[in-house]
Amino acid sequence: MNGRCGKRWFALLLCFGLCLVAAGAAEDGDLGRQRGQAMRLEDLGLFLGVGEYSDGTTDFALWRSPSRAEAVTMLVRALGREDEAAMGKTHPFTDVPAWADGYVSYAWENGLAKGTSDTAFGAWEDATGEMYVTFMLRALGYADGTDFTWDDPWPLAEACGILPEGVDRVDFSRGDAVEVTAAALFAKLKGRDTTLADQLIAQGAFSRADFDRAFRTYEAAMEELLEGRDAPFIVAQRWESDCGTVLLGNAAGTPHPTYNYLYLVTKPASDLGEGLTIQLPLARTGVFSSAKPDQVSLSEDGRTLTYACTVPADALGMDGVTILQEKGVYSYTADLTTGVAEEEFQPPEGPPLTPEEEQQAYDDAIHEMMENGYGKVVLKRWEGETCTALLTQNTGIFHAGLSISLDLVGKPGSPLGAGEVVPLHLPLAAPEQYAQPDDLVFSADGKTLTYSCAVRMDVPGPDGVTIIQEKGTYTYTVDLTTGEVPETFAPPEGENGG
Repeated sequence: MNGRCGKRWFALLLCFGLCLVAAGAAEDGDLGRQRGQAMRLEDLGLFLGVGEYSDGTTDFALWRSPSRAEAVTMLVRALGREDEAAMGKTHPFTDVPAWADGYVSYAWENGLAKGTSDTAFGAWEDATGEMYVTFMLRALGYADGTDFTWDDPWPLAEACGILPEGVDRVDFSRGDAVEVTAAALFAKLKGRDTTLADQLIAQGAFSRADFDRAFRTYEAAMEELLEGRDAPFIVAQRWESDCGTVLLGNAAGTPHPTYNYLYLVTKPASDLGEGLTIQLPLARTGVFSSAKPDQVSLSEDGRTLTYACTVPADALGMDGVTILQEKGVYSYTADLTTGVAEEEFQPPEGPPLTPEEEQQAYDDAIHEMMENGYGKVVLKRWEGETCTALLTQNTGIFHAGLSISLDLVGKPGSPLGAGEVVPLHLPLAAPEQYAQPDDLVFSADGKTLTYSCAVRMDVPGPDGVTIIQEKGTYTYTVDLTTGEVPETFAPPEGENGG
């Protein structure tokens, strides 16, 4: 595994690790539809994800249940009331996490949410469908006990049009909450001819143009892309499927015409729904340039686009040192039903290096790691028979906790390749801090390397709720012949880790 692949593998692990337990929990079409609505709400600033996939698109964690605290946060964001929520705690509950205090306070003060008792909100309990639909009906001006009952809000929800077909009333998920929220934007307020979206626009949560753009038609999305906000988009190639239109080209009159763009514009038949414009990844060939894809192939069912990008030389950043994209071939598989693309990297093939060239490649790699312009310092160094392991810190990076790196550098004769740098995974010890290995040991035969990292607290994601790194000990065993790095996890003694 080369360095690029190692980084990608761990990014996927971080983004997808929690998703594995829920694989198959919903039909692909349902998740596609929910993802499309989540993207529209994200554009309006009404819904946030929990991280990113390897291609930079948002991971919304649509498959899992929201907690009550998270559901209230989603509701207040959907009402465009984050500014009021920033005012601090006024609620009487003792079990609300600090990150949710403002949201719960706003919902409680405005009669949108109640506690499970006088002093408990039930912040960590799963939010039920009845609860979230009740929230939305209250936001529309309806009162439980008068207009509906909190334990059976479904008839009124159906009558108001905020209950799309397919919403799971029993196993209510974040995806279901997204669908209810999106439908509520088009619902009328009680006794008025004004929709919730109209009210949010009047309150300045977003503009009419932003709203129309988020829920636009395929034709409107194509027109905006081709005409461009600043310059027309010049189409070089075009592919059509029932899912959408894929366009390759660049903006007319731009100072860097070699920067290609690949866009997917979704059609009505797409699982995502129509009118979304999604930028598909292309490999970089320089600061202001990207590779033009070749070997482009659209599957017979029109749901998958495969293509490749060749990077003829390492693409360097503005400093002339930082590598933006390694030399090699990048192959992509884009799922046009979700807009998510997977990437595979193949380094260039060439004649074998001489022993002198291998030694030079190793020396150059070590030198480059030490002289990269960010004030890198070596915290620890371990020598193995086939590679060197370096624990380093880039002191010039603002978030010092995220500047810690653990890398392998292949020595002459290494199966990984002389001079090849393989980044090794370090788990998060805090939201902006990596854990450091307690120790690192090479096996007697020189074929494996083992290290462990202790994480002393659960690490939450950007939403403050999702746990992206559990408390416990993470042990990694690196296969020095392939670069594969299996991970094992042990919860703290006396805890089951679940």
